Formats: sequence, structure tokens, C-alpha cells
Amino acid sequence: MSIDRGTIFGATLALVMAGAAVAATAQTAPAAAPAKGAPQQQFHPADTDRDGKVSKAEARALESKGFQALDANRDGKVTLAEMQASRDKARNAQIDRQFAALDTDRNGSVSKAEFTAAVNKGQRPVQSVGPMDTNNDGTLTQAEYDAATNAAFDRMDANHDGYITPQERQAAAQAARQRNAAAPKK
Repeated sequence: MSIDRGTIFGATLALVMAGAAVAATAQTAPAAAPAKGAPQQQFHPADTDRDGKVSKAEARALESKGFQALDANRDGKVTLAEMQASRDKARNAQIDRQFAALDTDRNGSVSKAEFTAAVNKGQRPVQSVGPMDTNNDGTLTQAEYDAATNAAFDRMDANHDGYITPQERQAAAQAARQRNAAAPKK
């Protein structure tokens, strides 16, 4: 299967945003429970003012946390090793959650080695920092990261009002699914 630069960028941005979202969610105080019978509104982790939209400033704040989470040695660059370590850490956390969910009687009868093998089946290794590395030096600088994430924000902000609404997020996700479905297969 052939993967184009846009797909790699989208996957990388999704990984970064997911990691940053987890980090941001873990650092924020829990929200008050909604009143009984009141509909629950889902907010994106970047939507810090809870207005249902993600402003460019809110996205930048979350993206900054994402870059910092990837830049393990705090040198201002994200290397392939740092990107792989971040992916592996996120994958291991997911495996632990799924394993706990599968082992409902908590007797340990689903071996973690078997489960890990099943989850990792068909996974491709990260082979480059990705298309965000515009100078192709094998590292990702803050400037390269900022340029790529700003461009992604601008593409998602369909009406160019400086906010990404839930509808714009859904439309961008649908477009990505369509691109992936149309991608040539090996």
C-alpha cells in the first residue's frame, strides 16, 4: 500500500493532537457534572473556553503542548527516535487499557503477549519524521512544526473565521477518510 505525504502528515498530526489532548486533559481540573437530564456536550480538549469552537489560539496552545510532549530532551527538535518513543508510549497505554477491558474477570487468562501481538499485527514502523520536516534533516524544529500545524488549522477552518467548529472537524475527518479510501493499495 502506498502512503502519500498528506496521509503521513495527517497521521502524525493526529498522533500529536491525541498526545497533547491526553496531556492537556490530565492537567485540567475535572468539569462539574451536568445537571440530571441535561444533555452532555462534548468539547474538544483544545476548546479551553468551552464555547464549542476551537480558536487558532486554543489550537496553538494545545499544539505547543504536543510538540513539548514529543521533544523529550527539550532541545527544540523532534527526532525520529523521540517520535517513535512517543508512539510506543501511547500504544503501550492503549494496550494496557484494552487488556484490562478484555480481562473482565481479572483472572489474567488473556495473556498480554498474545494481546500485544494481535494489536501490533500489520503495524508499520515509523520510518521518517514526516512531511513536516521541510528541510529533510531528519529532525522536526518548532518552526517546522508550527508551520505545518498552522497550515492544517487553516485547512480545517473552512469559513476562515479563526475557529474550528465540531462540524468543520467532522468534515475534515470525513475528507481524510475519503482520501485514505481512495489511496492506491499495494
